[in-house]
Amino acid sequence: MVKFGRTTVLNKKRGTFSIKKLPIPTPDSGKLVIKVEMCGVCGTDIHMWQGHEGIVVTFPAPLGHEVVGKIIALGEGVEFDNLGNAVKEGDRIVIIPLVTCGSCYACTVLQEPAKCLNASAYGHQSIETGFTGGYSEYLYTNIPNTGFLKTDIPPEIAVSLEPTSIAVSGMKRVKPKVGDTAVVQGAGAIGLCTMIVAKESGVSKIIMVGKRKMRLELAKEFGADLIIDIDEVKDPEKRIEIVKNETKNGLGVDLVFECAGIPSAFKEGLQYLRYGGKFCELGHFTDTGSIEINPCTDVCAKMATIVGSWSSLPDDFIRALQILELRKYPVEKMITHRLPLERLEDAFKAMAGDKMLDGTEIIKAVIAL
Repeated sequence: MVKFGRTTVLNKKRGTFSIKKLPIPTPDSGKLVIKVEMCGVCGTDIHMWQGHEGIVVTFPAPLGHEVVGKIIALGEGVEFDNLGNAVKEGDRIVIIPLVTCGSCYACTVLQEPAKCLNASAYGHQSIETGFTGGYSEYLYTNIPNTGFLKTDIPPEIAVSLEPTSIAVSGMKRVKPKVGDTAVVQGAGAIGLCTMIVAKESGVSKIIMVGKRKMRLELAKEFGADLIIDIDEVKDPEKRIEIVKNETKNGLGVDLVFECAGIPSAFKEGLQYLRYGGKFCELGHFTDTGSIEINPCTDVCAKMATIVGSWSSLPDDFIRALQILELRKYPVEKMITHRLPLERLEDAFKAMAGDKMLDGTEIIKAVIAL
């Protein structure tokens, strides 16, 4: 008898979610099926729902790419994860959502596989592909050579592997040095994960610039050395002054990570930098607007290095997993809301609005099954 499971489907940009029943597939050779335990609600999904440009999705679509679950069926030839760990039914794994071809110009010549010309990704496909989004009871790895990692850490921690891998990807581009001072802008999931990756990369002092008391309190637990609450320090010039006063000779910080996803934060972040400092943009995976900068005073006179980081790859996931498996940081505390499939749209609306749901501020919402 054919068994069925449920998945959520977004009908169009700025549309609505519905729940659809689909037959649970028998995996083909090289593929597998997992029973989803948790899927994190990502800000990029919110932006896609809002209709922002930057990421292509074929609607109607099952979204969700921060996926952890347990294997329920293995296709022929699936024996090991990306680290060479043997896998079997019942093992907990985390899916690496972006799958690259390894042979196109971007992958081979440019050495930038995150911009693979033939890339596919979970949470970005049409409903015609079946269980390929994480806001579902099941996920089927329909894309050949899908990466995944086996882990024994609880799903409440493992569900943050994808955002932590995003932080790792950015960190590799700016190459922190031991003893560096960094500013992290934005105390959401990406900002908090960036903090712990920066700490593990040798950054000695981290200044968190953000808002919302719950998030900033958690930033302290994650190791922030100084918190600047932008609701209390409303003047950007005053914030810049506070940051520079925390640095040698008042020149500014070595690194800035923009994780807020707000265009105005980009310009302000450049003012935090010392001469020769590095700025990493980690918060804009869809188009949220433009900001004016001065090429002379903001870039050339500062001798600033500005880098963008896009998505994450298997090696980023592997490094991120090594950090999470240390269990040094209270990553599970980021989860403030555990919701059923039926409340996915509630989470989207709240995260796109005042960040409040059921009377509590959202730091991280997950669909828990």
